[in-house]
Amino acid sequence: MFSQIRYLISESFRGWKEHHTVVFPSLVTIFLCAVLLGLSGAFLLGAYRLSSVEERLYRVEAFLKNPVSMDSVQKLQTELLQIKQLDSVIYKSPDSAMQDFKKRFSGEMLALVNGNPLPASFVMNLAPRYRQPSLLHEVVLLVKKNPAFDAVESPTSFVDRITEWKFSMIFWPIATTVLIFVTLFLIIGNAVRLSLFSRKLLVENIQYAGGSAFFIEFPFLMEGIMQGVFASGIAALLLGFAERSLIQEVPVLEYYLSGYSVLLVLVVVAVTLVSVYSSYRSVRGFLKRDVSEN
Repeated sequence: MFSQIRYLISESFRGWKEHHTVVFPSLVTIFLCAVLLGLSGAFLLGAYRLSSVEERLYRVEAFLKNPVSMDSVQKLQTELLQIKQLDSVIYKSPDSAMQDFKKRFSGEMLALVNGNPLPASFVMNLAPRYRQPSLLHEVVLLVKKNPAFDAVESPTSFVDRITEWKFSMIFWPIATTVLIFVTLFLIIGNAVRLSLFSRKLLVENIQYAGGSAFFIEFPFLMEGIMQGVFASGIAALLLGFAERSLIQEVPVLEYYLSGYSVLLVLVVVAVTLVSVYSSYRSVRGFLKRDVSEN
């Protein structure tokens, strides 16, 4: 049993050595496909993170012109809640605004200012079912009509830009991923078939000696595993290094690429599975045709 296993493994490595003219182009193709898969995954991961950021952008902040009493605050809050697109309306006092400012910026920015120059405001969040760019613009216009507010702020331009990019950021990486898997399947299948034809005499001798289909398939499946792991592993290491270098240069990308190392592991697993499956299908098809011809 162990001698048979050793033979099958040695046959797998022998196939690499004797058929390097077939194996090398296959390795290069798998490497390039794995790189493209990793890049497509980065775009999809970024699109997913961007979607979570987009959910927090559907908000409007309206700043009061003058200080008002609590009765006026409740009245204004009731008026704003009449806008059906709004899910919540929260009053932010000048003291709360100052605390938020100190959390985000240095206190030295207010060193030359006496007292608290920040105005009170209302922070409004749109309900999930109304989170659309057109409805956000509509809410901003409605709030601006209220004479109690001095300024109304909302990241409408950023929301518009994300909406414009979202389709491309999701569709093209998915389309590229499907195309890459089809390419991998065809390239690896052709490489295995070429290797099979070059070893046709050996395969026929094994069949005549009573060798099982698994005994014939195993070396080619091992070659598929080795090709997939080796080529995609190098691609994953290269992309991982590029990711760390890019994050050092642009730290804000760390959030959008969070979990990218796990995605690279999935790329290696997926490419290896495609390599093994393509090898299996090619060998099975070859054996069936060989049996039918005989």
